[in-house]
Amino acid sequence: GTELVMVYQDRTPGLMVSEAERLGKITVGTELGWGAAVSAEGVQYGRHGALAAAIHHEMLRGEIEPTGHHAAGTQKMAEIVDPACFVPAPFPGLYEPLIECGVEVKRGQAVGLLHDFYRIDEPPAEIRAGVDGVVVAQAWGARVDQGQHILVVGQVIG
Repeated sequence: GTELVMVYQDRTPGLMVSEAERLGKITVGTELGWGAAVSAEGVQYGRHGALAAAIHHEMLRGEIEPTGHHAAGTQKMAEIVDPACFVPAPFPGLYEPLIECGVEVKRGQAVGLLHDFYRIDEPPAEIRAGVDGVVVAQAWGARVDQGQHILVVGQVIG
């Protein structure tokens, strides 16, 4: 599979997977793309992961071989449970990533810049990682709203 397997918090009500689990349902979640988009690679990984889980838990018969990063031994597991994993925009502006998703970072490292075009005489604000880990998400669109999560760093746990 994918380069990164995510473990997230289960404290916020309303997440579809969390609500299903509260009802005693078995759930499998996947991101098929980003920014309300779908990619062919995302669908491929999602389909393979769902089949692998069903076979592993004996809900389907058969065998399925690991693919991608799982097969190569380069897959990482990261959790986004600590609130410090999430960095909100301190003001509305334009976000400029300095580092790509998937790159490991240290707490306090500048990962992006937030430009305030209402204050063009000031330098952009540096957006810094709140924890050591791997960049798992950044603002998709350049324009961001105050309070929007513009950086998410997952803490590598495996």
